[in-house]
Amino acid sequence: MAAHYGARNPNPPPAPGKGRPRGVPNKIGAQVKENILAVFERLGATDAMVKWARRNKTEFYRFYARLAPTYMIATVDIRDASELTDGELARIIARAGSAGVAGEAAGSEVPDSIH
Repeated sequence: MAAHYGARNPNPPPAPGKGRPRGVPNKIGAQVKENILAVFERLGATDAMVKWARRNKTEFYRFYARLAPTYMIATVDIRDASELTDGELARIIARAGSAGVAGEAAGSEVPDSIH
C-alpha cells in the first residue's frame, strides 16, 4: 500500500539528499562489525569456533562459502587461428574431440597422421 502524505500524515520522509560522502564509512555497519568481533572474543574466539565447526561442518562450510569472494580474475589470451602453429591447432582439435566422445580418453596424444 502506497504511503500518502498530507492531511492524514503530516510527516513526509525527508527529501533525498546527497547521502554519505564517498569514502566515509557506514557508522551502523562499522558498529555491527565491532559488536560481532566483541561477541566472538567473549565466546572463545578462534578456539571456540574450531570446536563449533567440528560439530557443525555443513553449517561452517555454508558460512565460509558466503564469505568467500564470488568473483574470479582471469587472463584470456585471444589469438587468431592463423597465428597458431600446426601443433597447437592439432592439440586444440584433439582436446575438443576427446572432451565428450564416449570411448576416448580425454587428453590423449595427437595421432601422427594429424602432424
